[in-house]
Amino acid sequence: MRDFVFPPLILPIFLLLVVLPFFTVFFVFTSSRIFQILFGLSYSEALWIFLMIILGSFVNIPIYEKEGREIVMKYYVFGFMYTVRKREKITIAVNLGGCVFPVILALRLLSELPISCFLLAFTISTAVIYYYAKPIPGVGIAVPVFIPPVIASLSSLISLVLLGYPILLLPKLSFTSGVLAALFGADILHLKDVEQIGSGVVSIGGAGTFDGIFLTGIFAVIFSFFLI
Repeated sequence: MRDFVFPPLILPIFLLLVVLPFFTVFFVFTSSRIFQILFGLSYSEALWIFLMIILGSFVNIPIYEKEGREIVMKYYVFGFMYTVRKREKITIAVNLGGCVFPVILALRLLSELPISCFLLAFTISTAVIYYYAKPIPGVGIAVPVFIPPVIASLSSLISLVLLGYPILLLPKLSFTSGVLAALFGADILHLKDVEQIGSGVVSIGGAGTFDGIFLTGIFAVIFSFFLI
């Protein structure tokens, strides 16, 4: 029987042509729907916001430049060794789609939330994300993918319950605290460790649209729906 059971296409082609487009469409629809719920937008307006984030993910805005780690290079010429020391340069930048746009959306929602709830959820989330975020040479600041959104939604739920505010605020609070906590806990507070990453451009919110800051906000909202 097993001779008659086989994938319809070569597996990599199947994943590329069927699975990836399915998840892409699902993610676009889910993200747009979340923008509709959070901001009271029409579907077309929400889709335009998502498109701006997609296009903005290709734009990195340099902020400042600093010296990185020292490199020691040794050369042998006619039997003599020469040592050359130089400092690598690191450019700190912010990504338009992965950082700037999500932060603007989070600040927009912040005006609709009780500040005490936000501060409690933000503080808890930032502390946990900072603890788990680690600098990886040649990659950036890495953090386990589901920890930021899960802790953002749980800390938002705890703050609403403890301070006696409506639980219906959970999606908005989860998005806001998740985005800003990921920004501070994973990126800003780890700028002191940037030398460990290496030279080149270190983009806050970079690595394309599917970055920790943006995804933290989206998945924090999704997780919050299961908690309401």
